[in-house]
Amino acid sequence: MDFASVLLNWYRENGRVLPWRGSHDPYLIWVSEVIFQQTRIEQGTGYFLRFTARFSTIVDFAEAEEDEVLKLWQGLGYYSRARNMHYTARHICENYEGKFPRDFGTILKLKGIGDYTASCISSICFGEPHAAVDGNVYRVLSRFYADNTSIDGPTGKSHFKRIAQELISRERPGDFNEALMDLGATVCKPRSPLCKICPLNLLCKAYPRNLQAEFPVKALALKRTAMVINYLLVNSNDQILIQKRTGKGIWKGLYELPMISGDLGKLDLVAEYEEQYGLKMDNLKEVSRVKQNLTHAELDIRFYSAPNAEVKPDRISSLLTIPVGKIENYPFPKPLVDFLNKP
Repeated sequence: MDFASVLLNWYRENGRVLPWRGSHDPYLIWVSEVIFQQTRIEQGTGYFLRFTARFSTIVDFAEAEEDEVLKLWQGLGYYSRARNMHYTARHICENYEGKFPRDFGTILKLKGIGDYTASCISSICFGEPHAAVDGNVYRVLSRFYADNTSIDGPTGKSHFKRIAQELISRERPGDFNEALMDLGATVCKPRSPLCKICPLNLLCKAYPRNLQAEFPVKALALKRTAMVINYLLVNSNDQILIQKRTGKGIWKGLYELPMISGDLGKLDLVAEYEEQYGLKMDNLKEVSRVKQNLTHAELDIRFYSAPNAEVKPDRISSLLTIPVGKIENYPFPKPLVDFLNKP
């Protein structure tokens, strides 16, 4: 039997049971694939269920306010994905009468949709033979062929895409893509792969030589930029000051406390808060510090309090004053959610 036949036979008996499996609704497939590009199934399933319960159709999603979308997305990270999805939902409603285009090329042109997501939608929903290649697929194929092509090199992605495209079942492209992803997630795992029960082990080139740990090959080391972020909690009469992040950069569109960036001492921070926000304060106290690693940044987040701080009356400020009890109505980055929810 060939690769596709063996894989599909295995999938029939061992495929994962997931809330969106069996659906051919491109909206549901789109949402699921975007959520799980950077999130494990066990972590993201609740988000998917809440998201699609609130926005059961693409029209519901398109009509929502951005703050509500980001609030539902809160904790998933990569907030640009949610903003791009929201933009695309509105674009589809305005230009395609609320119906997903069926053509792969047209789907690929939609904002926030790359080759992987377009391939998932077109194969699962419309039966088009476009191979969807993600981290699971890179791992399976690189081990199966003992292929030394680096997946993060200039030609790696196109190389494995071409291989997957040659292998894909023309009759069941959607099942093939889901089967290959499931095999990578449950059997051909990054560490301690279950090679003895893998349906492809008799054909695999890495397994008999015990080379599974050598694949996939990565040539480039991940480089992160160190960043220091200082947040100020001003809580007066159960009212706090917040602002909405605008412009480019992380967490765009989310809310935060008054923020100053940079590794600064307390005296410099006091001066900066007065200069940037018109905040006058007598003292500043560090109350918490956390570290968070993002894809391209290592964050050192420092939280300060200044109970007596106030905005100068002659200063126009970007800050909003909200009741403490209304905090949960606003989407915040995860570190701020954790800090603000502390007793």
